[in-house]
Amino acid sequence: MIPKGWPIRAALFFEFPCHQNRDISLDLVLCLHEFLWRKRLILLDLQYNLTSFGITLGEYEMINLHFDIRDLFRVIRLGWSGKKIWTGLCGLFAAYILYTTFVTIGYAVSGMSVGEVWSVYGLFPGAAPAKVGGFAALLHALAMILAAAVFFLATSMMCKITYQQLRGDDFFTSGEALEFVKKHWGGVIFGPVACLALLVGFVVSGMIIGWLAGLIPVVGEFAFSIGFIPIFFLAMVAVFMVFAIIIAFVMSPAIVGTVGEDALEVVIQAFSLCWSQPWRIALYLTWTVISVWIGTILLSGIMTLAFGLMNWSVGMYIGDKLPGMLSVAQGYLPPVDFTFPFQNVYPEMRTVWSDLQTTFAGGSVLWAGRILALMLICLTGVLIAYTQAAFA
Repeated sequence: MIPKGWPIRAALFFEFPCHQNRDISLDLVLCLHEFLWRKRLILLDLQYNLTSFGITLGEYEMINLHFDIRDLFRVIRLGWSGKKIWTGLCGLFAAYILYTTFVTIGYAVSGMSVGEVWSVYGLFPGAAPAKVGGFAALLHALAMILAAAVFFLATSMMCKITYQQLRGDDFFTSGEALEFVKKHWGGVIFGPVACLALLVGFVVSGMIIGWLAGLIPVVGEFAFSIGFIPIFFLAMVAVFMVFAIIIAFVMSPAIVGTVGEDALEVVIQAFSLCWSQPWRIALYLTWTVISVWIGTILLSGIMTLAFGLMNWSVGMYIGDKLPGMLSVAQGYLPPVDFTFPFQNVYPEMRTVWSDLQTTFAGGSVLWAGRILALMLICLTGVLIAYTQAAFA
């Protein structure tokens, strides 16, 4: 380990024994720069004496924060990060695979064939536990739980990347965020579950008290009356726990992404936030939702206009093939695509889908339309990932 304040020659001597000459060459500088980049050492903390050599390799400087509501104006810009959007896309893909697999198996258990599931639901089969019933309902519920768990873990990875970005570490990768989540995934998943278990424990305790009061004659009624005030305050604690559970579900990815602790820390932080800063949490979450909504509308509008421009420019020469491809692609898209948020705000805005007529397509146009559908689904995933990244 190099002591603080040692000159660059000492750094080169200890870290690069193959270059122990006293002259600072360009190769050595580049070698040192690569070493520092790979290790992501903060030059400000190590205090290498580079100024005497006239060399500036750069520093990781923490972003200046106000630590109040003004920092929330950054969410629209911070969400537009390639690393975080890629992380969100990978999470959505993993959640989609798990969800679709278990839902399809559930329908197969209930008596539907895979072909029937495809003809009815296409690429996006919907879970319907009440419809299928029995073991198939359990598979559908498991599909939703697993998809939500993957979504939470991906959000925690985004929170970790954002946290490192705010600290000035722009070189923190998605792979490193994945390794972080592998070590701390229990806090993200079981933190809210632990809060919910506490609430269930309180409710079950109340049911047991009522059962005992009704079971024991005379004494039961008097015992309930005498202990009414303590029981009442326990009920108030249970009501408070409902708000703590909401905070735990919303904030657990951020809590784990910043402090890197277990489920117990998530429970403690959730109760602490509800008790010590309720109005700040309500105000900040409200403003965050508004900011994320604005950012999503803006990105959806840009993507919708770009889609229209591409359709107009390409359609000038491709002829009837493009409407055919789009007509095929539209049949595979989810109910909500990347144009939906913008159209929801400006319903009078006409898009490519507004004037698209259903046409028959075959041969290469048919398969090209299917490939185009996958591309459009990916673009919808980009919009969803941006929304997730901005909230993270």
